[in-house]
Formats: sequence, structure tokens, C-alpha cells
Amino acid sequence: MSARNPFRPTFGVSPTILAGRDSLLQSFKLGLAEGPGSPFRALLISGSRGMGKTVLLNEFEDAAASQGWITLRAYPDDSMVDNLVNSAIPEALQQLAGPQSKRMLSSVSIPGIATVTAIADPYKKDPTPTLISRLRELATHLQKHGSGILITLDELQSANVDQLHVLATAVQDLLRDDFDIALVAAGLPEGINQLLQHEGTTFIRRAERILLSPVSTPDSIGMFIDTTAEGGKQMPEEAATLAAEISKGYPYSMQLTGSLAWAQSTLDNSAKISTQQVAAVRDEVIRRMGMQVHEPSLHHVPDGELTILYAIAQLSENDGMVSTGDIANLMKVKPNALSMQRKQLLSRGLIQVPKYGYLNFTLPYMREHLLNSPQHRPMI
Repeated sequence: MSARNPFRPTFGVSPTILAGRDSLLQSFKLGLAEGPGSPFRALLISGSRGMGKTVLLNEFEDAAASQGWITLRAYPDDSMVDNLVNSAIPEALQQLAGPQSKRMLSSVSIPGIATVTAIADPYKKDPTPTLISRLRELATHLQKHGSGILITLDELQSANVDQLHVLATAVQDLLRDDFDIALVAAGLPEGINQLLQHEGTTFIRRAERILLSPVSTPDSIGMFIDTTAEGGKQMPEEAATLAAEISKGYPYSMQLTGSLAWAQSTLDNSAKISTQQVAAVRDEVIRRMGMQVHEPSLHHVPDGELTILYAIAQLSENDGMVSTGDIANLMKVKPNALSMQRKQLLSRGLIQVPKYGYLNFTLPYMREHLLNSPQHRPMI
């Protein structure tokens, strides 16, 4: 029976070995242990698709649970606050009160938290709950046992501004009264920047900003070697170095490269992953990146923006940066005619500005995907 592939090229699924994020995770753990005044209790994580934002949120949730904290997941839709008030928080309170919640006195011990007792008065008519009152109720229970509430919000750029304002106000209110509560939100850089221009997002704007960058080559090499070992095989440093080069420090492509190289070694009945096997899957890595990352990203991009992307692809070499002047010349327009489409592409997280007057792709292998997809190619 062959060993199980330890690499996990699935969006939002935590990898076997988390690479390059140890310092962030440690800072967050310290922030929870520090107390309500810690700046690491309000975090804003940004990064391109597949850069590991959701995975990092998962790791933060696990870290909070290890300290006895309860996690509430907020979802960026028009019912975000309602779901928290009427579903997520009541469920958390019910966990604290125990399974026999209808009894007037109920008590249960849950992992990381001491025994909690809740007493209810059946004759008392409670006022209509709000997010602040619900969070205060939950935080008061947890405060007795030295734990708190972590609220996580993924895809922040899609959040309703009014809903976000209510959430931020509630968290800020509890922080002012020294309750143990933390908020960690994640999203695409430009989308977040646009969202934070609205009134009512002041508290979120003041959150500690974390921009996820590609994993360093040494950390990437270590991840390939360690993850392969976890699965019961070996990957020599030379092969791991090539895998790091192919995946370009992009967390999703790192898992993809490792998974495909592992599969190739399985087909070859090999107990180790060789440099040749890693090299053999490079084209498949690029193809899968196109199918699973680039094609969905381009699905709703209009022709005017696609034209700019194709111009960058034609002018760039090895994902290099291209001047906006050269792009305009190729498209036979003036540079200022690109401003609106450029702004939209930045908001979509498809391009970035490495320095003034230049653009390049945010995601690895976007160039190859565009040049190899004639069915979508606009006329330039």
C-alpha cells in the first residue's frame, strides 16, 4: 500500500506543514495572552488569491482554541450581524450552558474552559438582543475563566459596509470595557482599501495590517522536505530547491507542486521525490494554476481589462514588470486612457504596482495562462 500524499492543494485547507507564517502565528498567540490592550487583537490580513489568507485564519482560530477562546465566524453578506446575533452567539452560549439548556440551572465543562453555570429566569422578559448585548453576554461568561471571543471574517472586501460598521462598533465597545475579544479579517488588498474609504470603518482602518507576501525560498525548501517526510518519503534538498523555484513562494502552488511531484514519484514506484520528478510536473503545475486559479479570476473580467492583461503578458518576460507607457503604445492609446481599467484590475487583485509607472501580474504563471488561451485573447 502506497503512502498517502501529505500535500493539500485545496483552497482554505490547512497544509500539513505551514511555511513562512510562524512569526505571525506567534505574535497572535502573544496578543491573546497579553490582554485587551494588545494591538494584535485587531488584525487585517491582505494578500492575493491563494496567498494563504484563509489558512492563516484557520491557524489563528486553532491558536485561540488552544487558549480556551471561542471563535465566531462572520460571513460577508447582508445577514452577517443577524446571523451572529440570532445563530452563532446563541449556539456558543448554549455550548457554555450545556445540552440541557431548557433547565433553569445547567452546567458543563468544555475544552479549555472551566465549568460554566447559567441561571435563567423564565418570568423575565428580555429586551431585543443586539450584537453588543449578545457579545457582552458571551464575553461575561468567558471572562470568569480567563478566555475570550475571536471573531474571524474572510473575504472582507465583499462585506456590506453597514454590517461591517455594526460589527466594528460592537467589538470596539467591548474592547473599551476591557473584555477579551479579538477581530481578525482577511481579504484582497485593493478591495479592502476601497472598502475602508467608507465612513464607519474607522476602527477597522486602525487594525494592525498584515500583507502576506510570498514565502521565502529557505522556508519553502524546508516545507517541501518536511511535508514529504511527514508522508513517509524523502525529498533531497536539490529537488526541494527546484520545487521552491517552480512554485515561486506562492502557498497554493507550493502545495500543488508538492502534490504533483509526490504523485509522479508514486507512478515511478519511488521512495523519494527526485529532481527529475519535480521537473516533470512543471507544465502540469502551470496548467493546473490556469484552471484552478487564473481562469476563475478572469471569468467576469471585461474585454477592456483583458486587453491590458494580454498586453502585459506579451510585453513581459518571466513575470517581469512592464511600463504603462509600453502597454499604451501596444494598445495604440494614450497612457491616461488606461486609468479606469488599471484601477479595476488592481481592485480584482490581478495586477500590482511594483514601482511608479509599472505593472506586473500578482499571481505566478498568469502570463503563461494568457498566452496559451487564444480563445479568450482580445485583438491588440
